[in-house]
Amino acid sequence: MAKTEKTPMKEQKTYKYESPLVKARKKRRRKKLLLALFIVLLIAIPVLSLITWRDRIPFFQKEQNGETTAVSVLYVSDGDTILVEFPDGSKEHIRLLLIDAPESVHPDEEKNTEEGRQAAAFLKELLPVGTTVYLEYDTNERTFDRYGRMLAYVWLTETTSVESSYIKQNMVNAILLSKGYASYYPYDEGKIAKRAYRKVLEGIR
Repeated sequence: MAKTEKTPMKEQKTYKYESPLVKARKKRRRKKLLLALFIVLLIAIPVLSLITWRDRIPFFQKEQNGETTAVSVLYVSDGDTILVEFPDGSKEHIRLLLIDAPESVHPDEEKNTEEGRQAAAFLKELLPVGTTVYLEYDTNERTFDRYGRMLAYVWLTETTSVESSYIKQNMVNAILLSKGYASYYPYDEGKIAKRAYRKVLEGIR
């Protein structure tokens, strides 16, 4: 008797049934995932663009990495002005930027105050004759006020920083403000390039 070969049965594909409710949930999850991805990209692209822009703009580099000039203190004129000598032997009166101390050496004696004399005394104690300080200009060029005084931020350290705590401890302008010997004086704020310094000094009370 001849053997009959069995024809192998084809494997039947099975289809998993999903209810409309399950399909709707999956659809909502996909939408949430796409929305989250869109939000991440929406935030990341401007941030990356800003980082690239800051790296290319000299202003930000200057604000974060200010260059200083070492000078020697010759004399403290009053609570916000000092006379210094540069390495080349030239001398300049330096008016500390963004602060104003009460009068103490005004030609009109009636305008001089005890607070002004105290401010000058404090600055003389902080910066004895011969002290090396470091000048940082607000812009790339030296600027002067109407009295011919050079405008600058005066640092006790060669290294500068835009960190608030560092400014308050090492910038003479900020020290005078924090001790109450001077008040914030904005000058022409539209011309102040060091916005980080301005923000810190303005916030000292």
